[in-house]
This record gives sequence, structure tokens and C-alpha cells, in this order.
Amino acid sequence: MSTDYVYWTFTAAAQCVSTFVALLLTGYALVLAQIEAARERDDSLQELHTVLRASYHARLTVLAWLTALAVLLSLLVVWVNRSDHTAPPWMMSFAALADIVAMVAGLAFVVTIIDPRRYQKAAERELEHQQVAAQPGTVTSAEVFFKAFRQLERALRDQIKRQGLGAEPGDDGKGPSSVRQMAAALLDNGSIGEDFHAELLQVAKYRNLLFHGHVKQADTGMVERTTRDAALVRQLA
Repeated sequence: MSTDYVYWTFTAAAQCVSTFVALLLTGYALVLAQIEAARERDDSLQELHTVLRASYHARLTVLAWLTALAVLLSLLVVWVNRSDHTAPPWMMSFAALADIVAMVAGLAFVVTIIDPRRYQKAAERELEHQQVAAQPGTVTSAEVFFKAFRQLERALRDQIKRQGLGAEPGDDGKGPSSVRQMAAALLDNGSIGEDFHAELLQVAKYRNLLFHGHVKQADTGMVERTTRDAALVRQLA
């Protein structure tokens, strides 16, 4: 194999891999901005936003190290390559393999971040992580949970109105609307404690994962917790 051929091939490979990853990071920054904007418009995406960012960061970390390895191996081949002899075949094989893997991993990451079902898939994964070993009779229709959750929302809204924590004259005319916001308002007002506030956030998180994951079944235990929380909210002074 010509030494010039080896030189130009692996020089170009190092440049191509580094340029490709640089463009990928630029695209990732744009997608991340879109995800952040979606979260600001929809408070229920807060948990999924956190899950997606953690997942993307983990994959980017692996991709960054893989890219660095591919570039360094390609440059090592160029450095070892001489006019009177080429680099060892095993070294060129490792470098070529690293370049290919880096490109494939980058393309796989692009497909992941532009997937229109990314919120649904993230919700499904998170629900799987939270799911306890299912026992017969411990699941019910998701609609049963959503009905209980609507009762909780109504109870919180009534408390917000009763305690005068809604919109005040001169503001934007909007009071707390989501369970997260209403729970925070009641916590700031001293109506509920930290423990109950955390409980309401857990129920809201479960609702958001269930809704965005398009899951048809819900945990009976979460239905009971939501019903109990709604009753406790109604009993607040």
C-alpha cells in the first residue's frame, strides 16, 4: 500500500470525524433549545426534560471520548507512516474501526435527538425504572388514575382560591395552574409541609409520565395515593 495513500486517507479521516462531531454538537445545541422552549410552554414536560438531558449527556460523553480516540489513532497512523514503510496493518485497522464506530455512533445519536417520539420513549423508560414488581390486581386503567388526579387538581384549585393565592390585580392575570405550581404556592404560604409538597410532586410526576408515555394502565397504589392526597388537600385549613 502506498505511503502517500495511507497519509492522505488517515489525515482526511481525522478531519472528517472531528468536523462531523462539531456539526453534531451544533445541531444538539439547537435541539436542546427547542426542548427547553417546549418545557417552558408545558410544565408537565419538566420530568421528561430532565430525563432526556441526562440521557443525552451520557451518550455525548461516550461519543466525545470515542471521537477523541478515533482522531488520535488516525493521527498516530499518520505520524508512524514513513516514506520508506507504511504504518503497521493492525494500527491502521484499529484506527479505521474507531473512525467507523465514531461516525456510526454520531449518526445514531442524531436519529435519537430528532425522534418525534422522544418524549414518549423517555416516559416509558422512566416508568419502567419506577415500576415495582407487578402483582395480580395491582394495575388498573389509566383513566381511573386520571380521574383521581383531576379530583386532586380540583381540590388544590379550590384551596388556592379559598386562601387567596390566585392572580392579583396588576399581574399578568394568571395564577398557579399546574399541580406543581399550586403545591409550591401552598408550600410558600405555609399551608402544607415539605413532606406533603414532595408527595404532590411525586403524584404529578407519575401523571406526566403516564400521559406523555401514552400508557394505558396505571398502578393501583398510585390511584389510592392520589385519592388520599385529594382528601388531605380538602381538609387543609
